[in-house]
Amino acid sequence: MAGEQAVCCAQRVPRRDLSPTAPPRGDGRWLGDAVADLLTGSRCVGCATPGALLCTRCRDGLPTRAGPAVLDPWPRGLGPVWSAGPHAGVLRALVVGHKEESQLVLRAPLAALLALAVADGCAAVRHGAPVPGPLLLCPVPSRPGAARRRGHDPLGVVVARAARVLRRWGHDAHVADLLRQAPGVRGVRDQGELGAEGRATNVAGTLFCPTARLDRTARRHPHGRVVLCDDVVTTGATLQESSRALRAVGVPVLVAATITTTPRRSTPGRPGFPADSRARSLPPVGGTH
Repeated sequence: MAGEQAVCCAQRVPRRDLSPTAPPRGDGRWLGDAVADLLTGSRCVGCATPGALLCTRCRDGLPTRAGPAVLDPWPRGLGPVWSAGPHAGVLRALVVGHKEESQLVLRAPLAALLALAVADGCAAVRHGAPVPGPLLLCPVPSRPGAARRRGHDPLGVVVARAARVLRRWGHDAHVADLLRQAPGVRGVRDQGELGAEGRATNVAGTLFCPTARLDRTARRHPHGRVVLCDDVVTTGATLQESSRALRAVGVPVLVAATITTTPRRSTPGRPGFPADSRARSLPPVGGTH
């Protein structure tokens, strides 16, 4: 049962509301975000219009469909990756504003964008077929000390909200925080300082999936399907290491989902993800798709 996780798609919902709605009444998160909005910003992060951190025009211009990321070269062992859009313009401003400037109200639109990437990526992998189990969203761990330095866990909060958005769209989605930094790992540098080869070397062997955590998740969701989640994909090195750590305990990853992808030059005719990506995705232990 411990390894009985795999990634599959969410059922396509005909109409998806991407507006960052407030949590249910009585949920203190809405009040906290509203206070944060008043305290941390008075201009739109996208166009600098005075008012909300994300104005109506910029919000209405957000993507309504996700697409495959282009990674060239494609990291060995990494399945397909889907993103809501390029790491530029309003999308980049949303990610940076939330992650580095603690503009907490931006977590709502970011969660909707991540949910979009999850749903569309999974639908593509499954060719529109229903999911034979709940979706388990697994966030990629941040570097040691990063959350403490920022004062919050940007990705963890967005992934949790993305799961709620997916449930609002009719999907059985949950957070599965399966990955941890490997004990004794030292000297992991900021990936932004490195090139493609340096990034892969920097994170190789840094993650693992604790057996106890995996067992608890398997008991709660014995037929769950794991989707890797990150905010930005550039070379795919971190997603590659996350996939390796999950495969090491028998958990295959069929698709990864990110909010944005850093634009990269691609080989003419090269698909957004490898043609054999479906073959790279393993069936759940003891079963088939």
